[in-house]
Amino acid sequence: MALYIDEKKLGDIGDCDAIIDVRSPREFHDDHIIGSVNLPVLQNSEHEKVGTIYKKTSPFEAKKVGASLVALNISSHLETFFHDKKKSFKPLFYCARGGQRSNSFATICASIGWKSSVLNGGYKSYRKSIIDEIIRFSEASTLIIISGKTGNGKTEILSHIASLGGNVIDLEGLASHRGSMLGGFPGIDQPRQKYFETLLSAQVKKLDLSRPIFLEAESNKIGKINIPAELFKKMHRSKCIVIENTLANRSKFLVSRYTNVFKDEVVVERFLKFLASRHQPSIAKKARHLCDSRSWKELASHLLDNHYDPSYERSMSLKDREILSHVKSTDDIEISAHDLARDIISKYG
Repeated sequence: MALYIDEKKLGDIGDCDAIIDVRSPREFHDDHIIGSVNLPVLQNSEHEKVGTIYKKTSPFEAKKVGASLVALNISSHLETFFHDKKKSFKPLFYCARGGQRSNSFATICASIGWKSSVLNGGYKSYRKSIIDEIIRFSEASTLIIISGKTGNGKTEILSHIASLGGNVIDLEGLASHRGSMLGGFPGIDQPRQKYFETLLSAQVKKLDLSRPIFLEAESNKIGKINIPAELFKKMHRSKCIVIENTLANRSKFLVSRYTNVFKDEVVVERFLKFLASRHQPSIAKKARHLCDSRSWKELASHLLDNHYDPSYERSMSLKDREILSHVKSTDDIEISAHDLARDIISKYG
């Protein structure tokens, strides 16, 4: 009986019941199709072993060893993931390039009776579509950048703009990082660079490009994540809204957002060493004293005045940028964020 394995393009994978990434766990962790499940036909060490044999011995020996390992791993997946799947189940498989790993799994499943398919070009074709989407968006979109010094509540304003129906990309949310040395999300690792770009691509596909898209001003890196070059260039060519509040209100706001981080001794120690490497010893010494005395508001004011504000002035120069509005407020930042978002939406969004 001839086996038929459908070869699908990216735009045609929506009718599958499961998208199965058969690459190694390491490859999957680096990036994968959103919603896919990892059923590796070669584990990390096995993938390395077969690759080494391919390079140092021969392709034939590598395929022989690989086939044995692939058969064992597929057998395990059939006994676990597939054990309760009905005959009507339609899996789609993909590997790095749509080659032997995905076709091996698809062939076995097709021989059992499942209508199996593979992704034409594999992950490589998917990755190209992500890059193309980000470039297309960067060229076609109209961006408005919410700018201002650290502690002005820019992220909260963005969140309210989104809740009011505005077009928003939360780059810090996608990167799982608040964009500063103290900015990691507690208990959450940042995604890998490629997966961040996958998440970003999925986000921009949901936006209405006939309307402006609001983003927070960022440096080119958010923690360990690089903002894609084309998007970063577009952000720096775009119009901006500058938010400004008092040092006292900004300090109070930072304490409300960072108290748990301030209490993390490992994070604080790393940050104090960073301060010492960048500034005069007296600045890091005072920061350490304020940490030890748990004077959080004074610490926030000290960091804003001596580190964050000067850093902003250096990296976020507004010269040659068109400023749509310069919003100055003395109100409580958490309370005023919703009103500011509403005003921004009514004028620009």
